[in-house]
Amino acid sequence: MKEVFLKKMILKNFKKVRDLTVNFTDKETFICGENGTCKTTMVDAFYWLLFGKDSTNRADTNFNIKTLGKDGKPILHLIHSVTGVLSVNGRDVELQRNYVEKWGSGVNADTLQNHATEFYLNGVKLKTKKEYDAEVAAIVPEDVFRMLTNPFFFPSMKATDQKAILMDMAGNVSDEEVAALKPEFLELLSNITGRSLEQYGKEIAAKKSAIKDELKGIPLRIDSVRDAMPEAEDWVALDAEISDKKKKLEGIDSQINDKSKQVEAVLNEKIKIQQNISAKKLKKSERENEIKQSINSSRNDAQTKISNLSYQVDSKSGEIERKNNEANNIQSEIEQLDKEMTVLRGQYQTVNEEELQYPDGAFVCPTCKRPLEVEDIQAKQEELQAQFNLGKANRLKEIQTKGKQKAAKKEDLVKKHSVIISDVANLENEKALLEQQVNELKANLPEQQNTQNAISSDKTWISLCNEIEDLENQLKVEAKPIDTTELKEAKGILSDAIDELNKRLGKRSTIERSEKVITDLEKKRDQNNQALSDLERIEFIAQDFQKAKDNKLMEKINGMFSLVSFSFISEKLNGNENITCVCTVDGVPFPDLNSAMKMNAGLDIINAICRSKGISAPIFIDNRESVNEIIPTVSQVINLVVSKHDSLMIRVFGDGMMEQYRKLYQT
Repeated sequence: MKEVFLKKMILKNFKKVRDLTVNFTDKETFICGENGTCKTTMVDAFYWLLFGKDSTNRADTNFNIKTLGKDGKPILHLIHSVTGVLSVNGRDVELQRNYVEKWGSGVNADTLQNHATEFYLNGVKLKTKKEYDAEVAAIVPEDVFRMLTNPFFFPSMKATDQKAILMDMAGNVSDEEVAALKPEFLELLSNITGRSLEQYGKEIAAKKSAIKDELKGIPLRIDSVRDAMPEAEDWVALDAEISDKKKKLEGIDSQINDKSKQVEAVLNEKIKIQQNISAKKLKKSERENEIKQSINSSRNDAQTKISNLSYQVDSKSGEIERKNNEANNIQSEIEQLDKEMTVLRGQYQTVNEEELQYPDGAFVCPTCKRPLEVEDIQAKQEELQAQFNLGKANRLKEIQTKGKQKAAKKEDLVKKHSVIISDVANLENEKALLEQQVNELKANLPEQQNTQNAISSDKTWISLCNEIEDLENQLKVEAKPIDTTELKEAKGILSDAIDELNKRLGKRSTIERSEKVITDLEKKRDQNNQALSDLERIEFIAQDFQKAKDNKLMEKINGMFSLVSFSFISEKLNGNENITCVCTVDGVPFPDLNSAMKMNAGLDIINAICRSKGISAPIFIDNRESVNEIIPTVSQVINLVVSKHDSLMIRVFGDGMMEQYRKLYQT
C-alpha cells in the first residue's frame, strides 16, 4: 500500500495567516484553538496546495486567498504561499504553490494588472501547471484524495456515484455465478447472449406491449366479421330441395321433348343454355356476396380503431377526475392543518404569557390561620413558582409536540399533492395525444359505400349479367309452335325457385370464409395469450435473477467494512424505478446517526477505500472535540479541536488525561 503522510506545512500570507509552520507526527496530530484561530484555514491551505481549491471544492477564483488589512482590503505586494512536505512511501516530496501579483512597468508600475500562480517541486520551479498537476496526481488523484481525507465526503456523494465506487471496489458479480444458483437462471442467461439484462428486459416489455395491443383489437375484429356474416341455413335440406326441383324440371323437360320431337336438338341446346344461366346466376350471387363482404372492410377497421382509442380517452378522463378529487381532498387536509397549527400557536403564546398568581390564603397557616413567617413565605413562593413553571413547561412542550406532528403531516401531504398534480399533467398530455389520434382517424374515415352501387359498377358482375342476358335471349328463340305453354310455365316457376335456392346456397361459401377468419383470429388470440404468459414468466425470472445478483454483490461489498453496511434500495417514483444507495450502522441510516457514529462510519469507509485503492492519505477531522473515541485507521489523522486556547496549539504528548500542548507560533 502506498502510504502518504503530511510531515510539515508552511503558510505565508494565506488568508488570515501571515506566517505559520506546523510539523505533524506520523500517525495522529492534535491541533487546538478557539473558533477563528485558523484551524479550518490549515485544511483549506492543504487542499489549495495540491489542487488549487479549498476544502469545499471552490477554485481559488471563488474564495479569498489574500491577507486583508484592518481596513478589510487586501494587503498588496505580498506573495501568498503554501508549502507542504509529504512522505510518500518513506520518500520526502516538497510541494509549493505561490499566488503572486503582476504589476505594470514604466508609467504603469503602480497598476496591478493581473495575478499568477507559481509551482515548485522539491524547491525547483516548474514551467507549467500541467507538470505540477501530473506530479500531484502521481501521488494521489484528486477524486481519490477527497474520499481519503474527509470522513464526510463519501456519504455526501450522490447515491449513484456511491454505488459505482462500491461496485468498483468489490468487483462485479458475474452472470455465470448467479446463473449457477437456479436452473431457470441458466436458461435465462442462454437467451440474453450478447445483451445486458436491462436491454433484455426492455425487449420483453416491448413484446408484451405489442401483444397486449394486438389482443385488445381481436374481439372487435371477431364481432365485426360476425356482424357481416349471413345467417346460416339447413344446407343439406337446401341441397335436397334444389336436387328435387331439378328432377322435376328434368321431368317437365322430358314431357316437352316428348311433345316436341321435331325440335329436340333445339330444346337440348336450350337446356344447356338454361344450365349455363343457372351456373352464371350462382356465380353472380356469389360475386354479390363477396362485394358485400369486402366493400366496407377498411371503414370497419377504422371504426374499430376509433372505438379502441375512445375507450382509452374515457379511461384517462376517469383517472384524471379521480386524481383531481384526491388532490382536492389533500389540499383540504393541508388547509385544515394550517388552521389547527394557527390555533396551537395562539395557545402557545397564551400559555407562554401566563404568570403565577398566588391564591388567596397561600401564605396563611391552614391550622392556626396566622400569617407565615418571612422565611416560610419565601419557601412557599419558591415551591409555588416551581410547580407553576413545571406545569407551564409541560403544557408548552405538549403544544410544541402537537405542532411538530401537524407540520410533519402537512409536509408529507404537500409532497403527495405535488406528485398527484404531476401525474394529472402527464395524464392530460396522454389524453390529448389519444384525442388527436381519434380526430385524425375520424377525419380520414373512409366513406360508407353504397353496396348496390358497388355491385352495379363491378366489371365481373356486369359481365355475368350480360352473359346471362345473352343466354336468356337465346332461350327466347322460338321453335316450331307446340303447345307447351303449361309445361313452360311450370318450368319457369321451377327455374325461378332453383335460382332463388342457388342464391341462398351462395351464402354458404361466404359463411365458410367468415368462420375461417374467426377461427384464425381465435387461434391468434390463444397464441398471443400463451406468448404473453411465457414473457411474464421470463420477466419474473429476470427480476429474481437481478435480486439474487444484487444480494451476492451486497455480500461482497459489506464484507469490506467492519462498521457500516450498504444496501441498494429500489424505489418507485412517479411510476419509474429508482435505485438508491443507503449507508447504515446497525440498521440506522447515516443521516440519522449521532456525530460520533457518523465520524467513525466515515473512517470505516476511508479504511475500506484505502485497502481497495492501495493508498492512504492524511485524514483531517474537524470538530474532533465532539468525538470521544475514533476507530483505528490505516492513515495519518490530523485532529482539529475547538478549545479555550486563544491561539493555535499542538499537543506534544498525552492521551487525554495528562496532556501537554505547545503554541504554534504565527505572525
